Amino acid sequence: MKKKIFGQVFMVLLMLVFAASSTWAVEATLTSDSVKAGKPITVKGKIDPGQDIYIVVCTEQMFKPADAPGAKEKSKLMKKFGDTAIPPTYYVITNRPEDLATPKSVAKGQTTGPFAFPPFKFMVRVNKIKQWGEIPEGVKSQLGPVNSEAQWKFLIFTHEKKFGINTVSKERPIGGGNARMVMTDYETQKEDWNKGVTLKLNKETGAFEMTMTPYKNLAPHTKMAVYVNGQKTGGFTIIPSTFYFSTACCYMNPLIVLLGAFIIGVLFVIMGAAGGLFTAAYQITVIGTKGPIGINAANTIKPTNLFLTLCSPITGLISYFKSKRFAWPVAIFFAIGILIGAFFIGPTFSAKYLPLKAYKFYLGIICLLIGFKLFHESLPSTIEKKKALKAIVQKFNKAVEEAKRTGKAAELGKVEFDKFNIIKFDMRFWGETFVARPLTMLIGGIIMGMIASSFGVGGGFMFMPFMTTFMGYPMYLAVPIALAGTFATSCGGIAKYILMGYQPDWIMAACIAGGAIGGGMVGPRIQKKLPEIFLKRMLALALIIVFMKYTKLLPFMR
Repeated sequence: MKKKIFGQVFMVLLMLVFAASSTWAVEATLTSDSVKAGKPITVKGKIDPGQDIYIVVCTEQMFKPADAPGAKEKSKLMKKFGDTAIPPTYYVITNRPEDLATPKSVAKGQTTGPFAFPPFKFMVRVNKIKQWGEIPEGVKSQLGPVNSEAQWKFLIFTHEKKFGINTVSKERPIGGGNARMVMTDYETQKEDWNKGVTLKLNKETGAFEMTMTPYKNLAPHTKMAVYVNGQKTGGFTIIPSTFYFSTACCYMNPLIVLLGAFIIGVLFVIMGAAGGLFTAAYQITVIGTKGPIGINAANTIKPTNLFLTLCSPITGLISYFKSKRFAWPVAIFFAIGILIGAFFIGPTFSAKYLPLKAYKFYLGIICLLIGFKLFHESLPSTIEKKKALKAIVQKFNKAVEEAKRTGKAAELGKVEFDKFNIIKFDMRFWGETFVARPLTMLIGGIIMGMIASSFGVGGGFMFMPFMTTFMGYPMYLAVPIALAGTFATSCGGIAKYILMGYQPDWIMAACIAGGAIGGGMVGPRIQKKLPEIFLKRMLALALIIVFMKYTKLLPFMR
């Protein structure tokens, strides 16, 4: 009995000695304890001769599904992964990447749904991460804070599935495929995910040196840890590269955001619609809005975007109210319908069914349609027709000015009707008789409010055709109602997104709103001096390019 106990104690001591010797076997230093966001970090040192190397660079703070601030994201992640915690940013750099991943071509893009066919569905080369059971047992202990199958499954999801990438890891996928996770020296394996990575290992001496660049939008003061062959050897802190938008979670000079929004404001005046679409594309492609960890990027883009359409119509609405040009029996029902759709339906639907991947794709489809519309508006036949419409509006504006001068504006601008009917009634306004259909406007408002708030746009591109073509209202009646609808979409959408836990980036929203208002004020003054036909065709081309990029139509745009 004593011999047996002695043997067990001896084995425990041997294990402790082995563990201690392993600890002593790793020496590593970092070039700096603070790294500017988007800049490389170098780790060098020494391991036991003959060993392979596995260097893990990851965030110190762990993330679990319950930490997700977004209601829909939390529900989905908790259902899939429970209380499993992982580092949201996680890289393994090794001389044996084949232990953890296999380069291969897989189907990406629209792999399901009505557009699941080429070119929307395409093959792309990725570093396919192996399942936990396929990883050699000796390697599993080398992966830093990740030591279980549940954690590894969660990491695969956050690096291979677009929802996981855009909600947790946030790093842009390589060529439309997967986010970086398992990497090696680029000269050894010349694949896109290894670009910028150098790894030198002398197996005879154990000396090594590794350089890589972590995710460029890591927040200021983020604590990063470095593990070499399973042992924590140090860490570093991220310092800002420029101004950091704390909710959008990206680095960008606010003046660039302001300037871009100003240009969009000017273009909005020229086009009369689609300002929200351009702002969404600007946020995604130029600014690079990512959103906090635990919120899909699209659910930060949408409420931030709506501040453009919240502020843009205010000046116009006040002006129309003052000049008695607001047909309230039509506008009120339209605005109520939009509020219902924008608050009760759109954001809830969007948060569940329009994460960034789907959001970008269908935003691209809308951009294509608006691009064709702009090109059509630049054709000579359309321009002549538009001139006739402008002449009618100008005639009406002159009548308004004359009524103001003679003191008849209050009388002529008064809405009159004999008997209200929810279905249909005749309405007299500024000397003309119009057919008001409150129920149709209400139902149309609900549908369009839902669509507009789902995409985080004002909806002007739908409102004007609905009122002029479907309802038959003239431009001077339709424009004030459309502005009221845009304002209602923005109010309802922003309120609901915030209640669901999707905060806009307030500073970015202020820059977007300020720039757009400035552009909206300057636009009318310079509009006549700008080559409208050329601009509309260039904008149509820009929207078609956005369509090709967001639907990944061409390989070099993925």
